[in-house]
Amino acid sequence: MKIKEAYSVVISFYPKVILAFLFLSIQSLISQEKEFEIPDSLKGLDYKELYRTYIKTWPDTLTSTVYLNSYLKKAVGENNKIEMAKAYCLLSYYAKEESEKLKLLDRSILLSAGSGDKTYPIEAYSFKGGYFLKKGDIVAALDNYLKILPIAEQVQNQEYLYITRHNIARIKTEIGKHDEALPLFRENFIRNSTRKNIDTTRYLKSSIALAESYRYNNELDSASITNEKALEKLQNSEYHYHRFYGKIMINKGITDFFKRNYKASEKSMLEGISMLDQQNAENKKLYILGSFYLGKLKRLQKDLNEAKKQFLVVDSVFQKEKKAPLEVRESYEFLINFFKDKNQKEMQLDYINKLISFDSITNSEASFVSSRLFKEFDTPILLKEKEKLIDELKGTNKNLYLLVAFLAILTLIVTVFFYKLYRKKKEYQLKFEQLITKNNTTPTLEKTEKADIGVPEEIILDILKKLEAFEKKQLFLKKNISITSLAKDNKTNTKYLSKIINHYKEKNFANYINDLRIAYAVDRLKTDKVLKNYTIQGIAEEMGFNTAESFSSAFKKTTGIKTSYFIKKLHELDTQEH
Repeated sequence: MKIKEAYSVVISFYPKVILAFLFLSIQSLISQEKEFEIPDSLKGLDYKELYRTYIKTWPDTLTSTVYLNSYLKKAVGENNKIEMAKAYCLLSYYAKEESEKLKLLDRSILLSAGSGDKTYPIEAYSFKGGYFLKKGDIVAALDNYLKILPIAEQVQNQEYLYITRHNIARIKTEIGKHDEALPLFRENFIRNSTRKNIDTTRYLKSSIALAESYRYNNELDSASITNEKALEKLQNSEYHYHRFYGKIMINKGITDFFKRNYKASEKSMLEGISMLDQQNAENKKLYILGSFYLGKLKRLQKDLNEAKKQFLVVDSVFQKEKKAPLEVRESYEFLINFFKDKNQKEMQLDYINKLISFDSITNSEASFVSSRLFKEFDTPILLKEKEKLIDELKGTNKNLYLLVAFLAILTLIVTVFFYKLYRKKKEYQLKFEQLITKNNTTPTLEKTEKADIGVPEEIILDILKKLEAFEKKQLFLKKNISITSLAKDNKTNTKYLSKIINHYKEKNFANYINDLRIAYAVDRLKTDKVLKNYTIQGIAEEMGFNTAESFSSAFKKTTGIKTSYFIKKLHELDTQEH
């Protein structure tokens, strides 16, 4: 590619403030292209043949880069921008320095942007996002992933839409948005597990992420099942066994911890950590989680010195990587109290400072990412912008008051928005407390006064008595119950039954049955520890519903809160009691 052509490409995509830097980068890359010569044995190969031989040798850096550079040289000679973009993107995998890796990926993006190609620049953005995510820079990772979605939709690249949504779910997990991440993980896992030719690596990566998400959402049975299926998948491949077994076992161990299977939990996590390649950046998160939950186990066993040892491992990894799951914050709280009890004030102060640093790193990044769509309205940012604008307008009062008023209105909008969120949270908590203290399993209110509803009085009394027996025997839990079947069981007709339920129960038949089932579900969940650990689908079937969606909808309509919220709060109560 000629220098002038490269320059024109840069002009169309990048502002002039960074033009000089990128121009020098392009010159450097072109210089390297000119210096490389395709070996005689490869000169007759086309792009497909070069790529095929590269794939066979990709773990061998020396050999594979010869094929890729030959691919690039051929593309440059033919001025084929898409093939050049592909070569630069693949060569970035072998770049050791961050600056070189990003320079190659940016070059790939510049060459292919706006081309309408199905793969590029999508793959280059994905590589950049993956690099930043491994590094722990979730803001930069999200920025690149969000750039993929509109392009992938435009060129109808379904594969990368699923991959990117999965990667965004990983970011949501990093900032604690587990309920939002779960459906994204689930859809990608379903796609990877139902392919005609299953890619084992993709299957295992998606199943590990899904099992972890199930655990974070307190769907522990589903987490266990997913972990077991992943372990079964490993049995036929030594390569995948060594790569993924440690990850799955740590995941399994943490799930068993929440199921209170503490012996199995400790065994799985110790085995998982021993199998984990701790030098691999992808494994740092699971290593730190495994150490954290081993520390929690030792704390439950009253072995405080061993707990301290595990929590110190958590701190050592965090100090080196400057990233960690939000839940391991408890490590620092333990260490502060541990050294306080030992009257080691210097150590206590040291870990107080480390906790402050942990909060600063994790909270600031999580807050920014979680409010990405509302970042312009975030109060601290808004106030900084206000100060900046006021400074710029010093010396002239033109429009100053209007600007301040506008910013004040925006601040008010933000305040109202967060206040509504707060009120909603309080409302959910109040409704939960009402459900906890309420002992009546039958939420229906019966009218006692007579009324002319077009049904003989003796039939009304007979049906009301039969409905009372129907409720006491919990026959409403039968699946697929209908007004026709209930009328037949009570030896009456649907018209009479419908009128009596509408008047005396003050609701239609469907709401009558659903309210009985939900009231029963609430009482069962409050007392049945086994049922609490079922999936939503499992609970729905126990209550006579055909689907989790219909059960969740009825639960929200009757109680005013979501099923997942109610179960989560019940688990919190159990934790407090212990």
